[in-house]
Amino acid sequence: MAAQGDLAQLQLPQKNVEVIQGKMVVLQASYKGSQIEKNTVVWNYMSDNPEMVISYVGGILSQSTSQFAGRVDFMHKMPNTNLSLYINNTKASDSGKYMCQVVIPGAQGLTGELTLNVKVPPSVPVCQVKGRPVLKGNITLACNSNDGKPAPEYKWTKTSPTSEVFFPPAQNVTAGTLKLNNLSGNMSGKYMCTASNTAGEETCYINLEVITSTNAGMIAGVTFGCIVALVLITVFLIFMWTRRKETEEDLANEIKEDAQAPKRVSWAKSGTGSDIISKNGTLSSIHTNTFARDTQNHHHYPHSDTASILTATGSTAGYRSQPLADATLERSLPGYNTNPSPPRGPSGPPSTNGSFRHTSVPRPPSAQPQIPRPPVLPTTVTAANISRMGGVPIMVPAQNQAGSLV
Repeated sequence: MAAQGDLAQLQLPQKNVEVIQGKMVVLQASYKGSQIEKNTVVWNYMSDNPEMVISYVGGILSQSTSQFAGRVDFMHKMPNTNLSLYINNTKASDSGKYMCQVVIPGAQGLTGELTLNVKVPPSVPVCQVKGRPVLKGNITLACNSNDGKPAPEYKWTKTSPTSEVFFPPAQNVTAGTLKLNNLSGNMSGKYMCTASNTAGEETCYINLEVITSTNAGMIAGVTFGCIVALVLITVFLIFMWTRRKETEEDLANEIKEDAQAPKRVSWAKSGTGSDIISKNGTLSSIHTNTFARDTQNHHHYPHSDTASILTATGSTAGYRSQPLADATLERSLPGYNTNPSPPRGPSGPPSTNGSFRHTSVPRPPSAQPQIPRPPVLPTTVTAANISRMGGVPIMVPAQNQAGSLV
């Protein structure tokens, strides 16, 4: 296109320009005339709201600050008679009409227009099956791309196990559908859909498996097996969890029983019964040594039946005095006087009032019976006290009142 004005011309060799999205495009324009440095050159994008793309006015270069910012410039350094414009990284929104203007001072201006079409290749299509592919059934294979300019066309083919091409009306190249009726086993295989336009093409694949009676039984068996396996795994996990919980409870009970220590009850401190008795009535140990004999009175003391502490050296630590062998049960009763008293002498002659008068005959000190004094025992029998007395502490299982070991 050319415009005349005072022997000046503006030429745009292409009226329609096509480019694939993302590539660079050149909008060609040239000027023939004199004093181009004094002229004004402007490229405008003609849309509903016209927008300046780039301009050269009085030696000053200006560029767009909107959608073309940073992507446009003149092909040659201005001033120059080649007024061609390039656009980098083209977008679909760049499509439309462009106008080049040359303003000449004191003369009629020159204009020229062209159309830019930015093509968009189709996006990767999505393949899917509509319907249930059973024997003797009907299904539809669908294919669609979200992007593509111009609108892509679709073509279905079977690639394996054998190649097969489909034609209308079974195939709709615009809608991207393929209808398969009266399915049979040999229709199973791999199908490919190709979406294409003048900017490029993309493909997608789908595997079609026609369900026969044999396949249905196999699928049902696999499904049942998976369900049974899931149930067994769940039961096993519950069993293991329950067993672990019972084991932890048993271990906790054993620790509690082992940690229970024997204690002395208050009635065991009187010294007349057992020496050391646990809270549940068990004996810690039994001392069976005999008491020392009284060499003067030749009284034999019975074996001790009280709980005591037996040492490795045979010491009588923990010995307590015991009542005589002929002592009656009254000696252990509360309030009974256990203090020794000298024996009474024979009764004297009766008094004048007819009663007998007792006469006490003093006994010399050498004739008094020598009762051995029991050793002083610690108030609490502990491992430290036993060690200080020269004994070796031993551990004796505790017993409950029923006599069983704890």
